[in-house]
Amino acid sequence: MIKQLLLLFIVLFLISCIPTPATEQQKKDAMRNAKFDQSIIKHLSKYEHLKTFLENNCDAIIKYRYCRNKATLLRGKGQLDSNYLADDNCYNFFQGNNYFDITNVPDNLKVELDSLFHTFNSNEINSFRICKDKKITIEVRSEGGESGLYISHNLMWNTRIERDYTYSDNKDTLLNNMCIYRIGLIEHYGH
Repeated sequence: MIKQLLLLFIVLFLISCIPTPATEQQKKDAMRNAKFDQSIIKHLSKYEHLKTFLENNCDAIIKYRYCRNKATLLRGKGQLDSNYLADDNCYNFFQGNNYFDITNVPDNLKVELDSLFHTFNSNEINSFRICKDKKITIEVRSEGGESGLYISHNLMWNTRIERDYTYSDNKDTLLNNMCIYRIGLIEHYGH
């Protein structure tokens, strides 16, 4: 009997730890309340300097990351089969992880990229992404977290305005120099 009560307690505890997904109304409200940040728009030229650097050096950065992007295939019973270069179309960069760190670029670009990246404070940039087709995305920030809903502010160049399935919902505005400012709703309910 004590074992059954203990098991019941554990099950109830685990169930209580599962977050409740946001309702459709909460999602709609979060997107309706999400506003384009005027300070991002005001400082667009600063973001464009980073974008121009990335665009001008895109091929070298992609080639460098490709040569370092190894993956391992496993055969049955955990035996290593082979290492190969994983050919991704896009590469992310952010601080705090050596694999994605902004120093993960060719040596001749490190100083200038570091200088450009550090003109931003931590509230002005989270990460950036470059793609082979020269699409460049800068994530300025992600905010919120209420009911597992986060609002992401992104600047994008060399892309089209289209539904982005990364997000549960998104809205865009077109800025000068063909920059798209996208606000996206992300649902995240723990790990």
